[in-house]
Amino acid sequence: MINEVRQTVLALANKNNYGYISRRDFNHFARQAQLEIFKEYMYDYNTHIDKQNKRVAVNAGVAKSIASNEDYANIAERKRQVIEIFSTLAPLGNATDGHVYDKPSDLYLLNKLFFYDTQKASGTKESAVSANKLVDPSLTGLSAFGNTASAGDLVVNTDDNTLAFVVEVESGTSLKITDNIFGSGALKYKIFNPTKYSEIEIQDPSQIFNLAASTLVNPSTMFPSCLMQADNVIMYPNTITNPGSVITQYVRNPKDPNWTGVTVTGAANPQEVFNASAADFQDFELPKSEIPYLISKIATLAGMSIRENQFYKDTAALAGMNANEDR
Repeated sequence: MINEVRQTVLALANKNNYGYISRRDFNHFARQAQLEIFKEYMYDYNTHIDKQNKRVAVNAGVAKSIASNEDYANIAERKRQVIEIFSTLAPLGNATDGHVYDKPSDLYLLNKLFFYDTQKASGTKESAVSANKLVDPSLTGLSAFGNTASAGDLVVNTDDNTLAFVVEVESGTSLKITDNIFGSGALKYKIFNPTKYSEIEIQDPSQIFNLAASTLVNPSTMFPSCLMQADNVIMYPNTITNPGSVITQYVRNPKDPNWTGVTVTGAANPQEVFNASAADFQDFELPKSEIPYLISKIATLAGMSIRENQFYKDTAALAGMNANEDR
């Protein structure tokens, strides 16, 4: 997808003699374009949900029929399906203080927080890599997985804050899990009962301090609360300190697209050839229907950067028209 977008942008630039757009510049524009479209999805989704709930017309601001309200629902559902690509479930890592947890580094919007209060097992996996497995050869007797784990349990890698769920207890020392969250090395893990949790209520500063001072409604492990700060989340009560026990459902930022290539020499003019197998390659994460819109935005950004008004007008008009048809 990213190569198709880049080749089209380069073709537009070449056709109108507007110069070459370097790999570095293209990747910079691509990141900005994808992020802008992603934010539009978030804004449009919230707008359509609001209109769906209020049953308000776009053009007249008056109540509409149930059928029109269903139109809003369909639009919102299409937007939701795209946003779902970026919906993530992950443990929060503990910061320097025990009940202070770090926000995810790729966080865009935090939706919900959960506290899992029933830990069933913990340990250190074997150093070897076993795809979609948790293997701990040290387990014996009552500590074996056959006695401590079952299908559906929540497994947390507390070293890199990733999670999976138990698919099958293969043996006393081996679990089959849903995702490959354990790489090489002796990584630490914890297993939690997935049914024993409480949703953490997000409070503003005035509320949290009033709650903490109350003897009737002060936060507890059954009814926990938290205070959001710039880079971390403070849990109340302050006894919520167990690494891996706080799970967040959030919308992450899209990964930065990165067009990668190799330079082919030997010809009169050395050329860059697309290389999708490069370790740092990253495609766009948006649907393919957004290709014309991505081309439009990247071309617009490139046109502004080289200060060519006609380039800006041509690309915006061409790709913008296609984008409107596709979207």
